[in-house]
Amino acid sequence: MKKTLLSFLIIIFSVTPVFSQFSFGIKAGLNVANAKSINSDNNKARLGFNGGVLSEVEFGKKIILRPELLYSVKGCKFPATAVNTGGTLSLNYFSVPILGGYHLNNDFTFLLGPEFNFLTKANSKFDNSDHDVSSNFRKFDIAIDLGAAYNLKSGLGVELRYSYGFKDLVDVIYTDQMGNVTGKGKEGSNRVVQIGLFYKFHKK
Repeated sequence: MKKTLLSFLIIIFSVTPVFSQFSFGIKAGLNVANAKSINSDNNKARLGFNGGVLSEVEFGKKIILRPELLYSVKGCKFPATAVNTGGTLSLNYFSVPILGGYHLNNDFTFLLGPEFNFLTKANSKFDNSDHDVSSNFRKFDIAIDLGAAYNLKSGLGVELRYSYGFKDLVDVIYTDQMGNVTGKGKEGSNRVVQIGLFYKFHKK
């Protein structure tokens, strides 16, 4: 599946410059991220960032296709347990949203589509030390993105987006009160609110 997806992405980013109504841009913003049901149901949101490049193809006056390639930091803050103190989980991804868009007017665009995430590193910080926990996490995650973009002026715009992750993120071992292993499973999913700026360089 990953090879098929990679081939599809290469095709998209290769052919979009052929269209006459094509633009290329950059973007950066803030992630307000949480990872649900990892270690605890009481995880709190943490701040991260996202940034990268985008391309946009217009099909007529209303419909667009918007592939992006981003580096995005997700994760959560987790509370203290009987085993360790509270801390922060950082999930670092190369993210590839492939969004369809609809121009409500000249300035406002509605966006919707899948986001494919490839984990580069997972890091957990607690007890005043960093722990590489990448081996515990899935290397691939998929989400659905819903958002809106507003053009300010001369290619500059602002965007608000919500990303809802579907995949179980981490392998877990279940134990009883005595510490005996009772089973294994997978749990956790990404939830991210993104706000940021973009700038598009138009090609005629």
